[in-house]
Amino acid sequence: MSVVVNILAAIGLIVIISYLSVYLYNHIKNRQVKATVSKIYPPGDYMQNSGIKCPDYWVNTGIDSNGNYICKNSFNIQSNNPTTGNYAGKCNADTMTFTPIGNGLSSPPSGTSYTWQYGNPTGYTSLTDKQKYDFVENSASQNSISRCAWINNCGPNSNVQGIWSGVNEICNSPPPTS
Repeated sequence: MSVVVNILAAIGLIVIISYLSVYLYNHIKNRQVKATVSKIYPPGDYMQNSGIKCPDYWVNTGIDSNGNYICKNSFNIQSNNPTTGNYAGKCNADTMTFTPIGNGLSSPPSGTSYTWQYGNPTGYTSLTDKQKYDFVENSASQNSISRCAWINNCGPNSNVQGIWSGVNEICNSPPPTS
């Protein structure tokens, strides 16, 4: 009988040690992820709630009938409007529209809501680095231009980029591999 008790005690001890090891591993991993995410500038929640909608110093005034963000140049920031090329006449100095998060992504699952933040907060699906790149490089509407196109063509003067924190970094980077 004492052999059975010793075997069960050993099994119990192994289970407890295994549980503690997994708990400590997950705790350390979560701390590392939080430390990494806290170093990202601008933070994901800023990008989700404000930053991805409109360029810096432009104000999001609502959503148009197609679901696009309406951005107004309330501070009269100088804006270039090219007269030739693919973006001729598409850089309005007063009002621009930009597609919302998720539009323009290749074949998103039906009913999927996306977020710029990491860790799938509030049940949304976090965009991968490739999805973020594709999102800022493409426009889902023929009437609007992509965020990268706005940065590269609608800045204060020709050959001067527009400022859009969090988006500039992605547009000026090579495409992610996956």
